[in-house]
Amino acid sequence: MEISKKILTSLIFLGLSFSLTQCSSAKGMERERQKNISYEETEDYAPSVAAAPKSAPSGETSQNTTKPQKRMMVYSVNVNLQSKEIETKVTEIVKLAESFGGFALQYSSGGSVQLKIPAEKLKQFLYTLRNQSQNYSEEVSAQDVTEDYTDTEIRMENALKMRTRLLEILKTAKTLEETLKVEAELNKVSESIDRWEGRLKYLSSAVQLSSVHVQVRQKWEPVVQKEYKPGPLGYPFYYLYLGIGKVKDGLVWLFVQEIPKEKTEIPE
Repeated sequence: MEISKKILTSLIFLGLSFSLTQCSSAKGMERERQKNISYEETEDYAPSVAAAPKSAPSGETSQNTTKPQKRMMVYSVNVNLQSKEIETKVTEIVKLAESFGGFALQYSSGGSVQLKIPAEKLKQFLYTLRNQSQNYSEEVSAQDVTEDYTDTEIRMENALKMRTRLLEILKTAKTLEETLKVEAELNKVSESIDRWEGRLKYLSSAVQLSSVHVQVRQKWEPVVQKEYKPGPLGYPFYYLYLGIGKVKDGLVWLFVQEIPKEKTEIPE
């Protein structure tokens, strides 16, 4: 049995449109992966920062100008600090993270702690941890995933539209071969929808929860030598020890005298 020309033409047109959309979105996502923003370029640890509005296309009035898009930032922080008791400090850090609505992904008695902190509370969490720690240092980096998220949304919308169109075509299928052909395309589109949906959830979670890695190191205190004083029964022996030292110095003075060195005249 042959597929009707109408259904075949529709499938070819939809397939080409979907492929072109995916290719253009893929290029945008690749540019997004290469984009990293350092901590110095960000003013605050916030999940989003307003971007400059896009210029309106020629021939359109200023009323049609698109609204400023909020930037979606993923923050990552590395913290180093010192403590006398490593295990006790690790427990304190985990409890501090939980008090700010975060949680620990993993931690060890060696001092390594991996945390997830809500982005809107990240600055306050780091400020509190800094005040409660010794020899504290931190390194904050941010990645802008706005374009990646937008491209994924476009892919998702196009896939949903294509699925709707394929369902309409499926209703007009008259033969078994036509039905199987349309269902095969529907399966491909459904797989794409699941993939883009998972990507959107991942990016949203990464923006809302910042990653914080804390490394606690042992702090070594200098050894202070203590001065000991003799007790009530130790004073006689203490003075005897001092007297023996004086007698030794006297004997040395009686039998050994310092011989002055001869002065050597420097010839003129």
